[in-house]
Amino acid sequence: MKNSKTDALASISKHRVLLFGRKLFDLYGSQLSSINNADIKVIDFPYDEDEYGNLQRLTDYTLVVTDYAPFEYDEDLYPEQQNVFDNLITEALESGTTICFVHYNEDTPRGEKYSRKTAEIYAKDCAALKLSQLGFRILDRLSIRPLRNDVPILNGTIQRGVFQPFLSKWGASHNCFMADEDGKFDDIIVSLRTLPIGFTKELGRGRIIFLPFQRDFDRENDLLKGIYTLVDCLLTYITKMQETLPEWATTPFFKDEEPLNKELQRIEKQLQNKKDELEPFAVAKQLLCLAEYKLENTVPNFIQEHLGIKTERHEQYAEDFWMLNDSGERAAICEVKSYVKGCKRGGIYSVYHHRETNNLDKAFPAILFVNQHIQAASWAAKDLPINKDDYKVSANENILVLRIEDLVRLWAAIRNGSITRDYLLALLTTSRGWIKVDASLKITPLPQPS
Repeated sequence: MKNSKTDALASISKHRVLLFGRKLFDLYGSQLSSINNADIKVIDFPYDEDEYGNLQRLTDYTLVVTDYAPFEYDEDLYPEQQNVFDNLITEALESGTTICFVHYNEDTPRGEKYSRKTAEIYAKDCAALKLSQLGFRILDRLSIRPLRNDVPILNGTIQRGVFQPFLSKWGASHNCFMADEDGKFDDIIVSLRTLPIGFTKELGRGRIIFLPFQRDFDRENDLLKGIYTLVDCLLTYITKMQETLPEWATTPFFKDEEPLNKELQRIEKQLQNKKDELEPFAVAKQLLCLAEYKLENTVPNFIQEHLGIKTERHEQYAEDFWMLNDSGERAAICEVKSYVKGCKRGGIYSVYHHRETNNLDKAFPAILFVNQHIQAASWAAKDLPINKDDYKVSANENILVLRIEDLVRLWAAIRNGSITRDYLLALLTTSRGWIKVDASLKITPLPQPS
C-alpha cells in the first residue's frame, strides 16, 4: 500500500501529530508538548474554541489521535462538528494520514442485528450511537461491530510487539470487536482469543486504528506518560508499515537512472504547466454547473474578476446585482436565475418587476442571466437555445437574456482577443432579446432586426 504521508518519514525530522478532544486527555492538554520525533498539536475540544476554529485539514498530520466519542462531552452532543470532522477524516485517509481512536468503556447496541425479537432495539441503538460516537459511526461503515464486557479485558494477547510498551501498562478496555460478513480486520494488534481489542483497517492511502486505552485522570503523570507512549508506538508502527520509498531514496542511485529522472521531471513540469493553462477553463465551466444561491453569488464575481466589469450586489434581492460603468455608475440591473429545464418567462417578468421597483424607466438596461437545463448529462443536452417566443418577449420589454453558456463564451472571446472588454460592456448594456454565442464564439443578437 502506497502512503504519501509515510513516503517522507525518513527525510523529515519530526512528524506532525494531532491530539484531539478533552475526552482523550481530560484537563491536562496544556501539559502535552512536542517530543523528539513529533510536533504535537493539542486541540482541547469543546473548550478551546479558538484552536478548533483554526483547525484546517487533517491531511496536514501524519497521525491524529482522538477518543472513541470526542463529540460527546458532559452529556452534551456536538453533531455538526462531528459531521465535519468525519468528512475531514475521509479526506485525510485518502491523503495517507493515520487516524487512531482509543476506547475503554464504550456503549454498544443492545440486542442482535438479525434477531427477530431484538432487531428493532438494535437498529434504534445503532441510530443513537451514530449521533454520539464517531468511532461507532466509522465502525458501522466498516461492517465491524463493537462488543462490551462487564469487566475490563486485562489479558489480551499482544500480536504486534511494537505496541508492547503501551499495551502492557494502559492496554485495557471493556470493548472488543467482531467483523460482519462484509467486514474484515487488516491487522490485529491485540486480541482476546479470536476477538480483536485493537486492530488496523487500511483505507485509501491511510489507515484507521482502534486501540484500548485505560486512563486514570486522577494520576496526571501516568496519563501523560501513557499518551506519549501511545504516540511513540503509533509512529513506530506507521514507519514499519511503510512500503514505499522514503523521500531521500527517490533521488537517483543508478547511473542509468539519472537521465531518466531528469526527463521525468521535465515531463512533469510540462504537465503541470498544461494543468495551469487549463485551470481558467475549469473555473468557467464550473459556472455552468451551479444553481440557485451558489450561482447568484458566483456570476457577479465572475463578471468582475474575469470580464473586468465592475459589479455591485443589490441590497434587497439576493439574486440581483448591478453592472457598473467606468465611472462607477449603475449601467444595468441584473438578475440571476437557474432552471432544471429551459428558461421560464417568469424570470423575464421578475427582472421587469425589479426594474420598476427601483423606479427605473423601461429604457434602463436590464439583463437576465440564466443557467438552464442544469440536470443535463452532456454538453449537447445543456447547450440549448432560448425559446424564440421568450426572447421576443424579452426584446419587447427591453431586457437582455444571456445564458451562462453565452457568458463564458464571451469571456473566451475576450481571452483570445477577438473582442475587448469595452466592446462587451457596450454590447451588454445596449442589447435586448438574446445574445447567442455559439461554440465558434460567433456573436448573434436575436431577434435580428427586420
